[in-house]
Amino acid sequence: MASGARGCGFDSRLAYQIIDKNMNRHQLETTAKNNEEQIEEGKTDAILSYIPFLCFIPLFKSNLNDFAKKHAKQGLLLLIVEITALLFLIDFVNDIFWTFVLIACCIFALAGISKSLAGKSMKIPFIGNIFEKYDI
Repeated sequence: MASGARGCGFDSRLAYQIIDKNMNRHQLETTAKNNEEQIEEGKTDAILSYIPFLCFIPLFKSNLNDFAKKHAKQGLLLLIVEITALLFLIDFVNDIFWTFVLIACCIFALAGISKSLAGKSMKIPFIGNIFEKYDI
């Protein structure tokens, strides 16, 4: 019986490829339909995400979909940047910040000198990773 199936010219691999293509097409259509539904459901939350202080409403929702979550996270980051920019408009806060930055730079420079004298290397926090990516 097996020899008869072999001789009929039916290639099961081709059949599986056709089935896989049809399944993939169906999966893509289903995924696209789900994405469109998520976008429609999450539009209101996505809009609220970019309004200062209203971005917390979508963040605290338990049934938030992926589309709205992405916008809520970006809205929160935007709010943090806005608050930081507003703080730097105040001269007193601006002076304190830059004084702190200069003191931190002096501390890191002294630590770098100390490590260099000991023959060791160190990575400066926050900025040490930035220049490892680039060839200078």
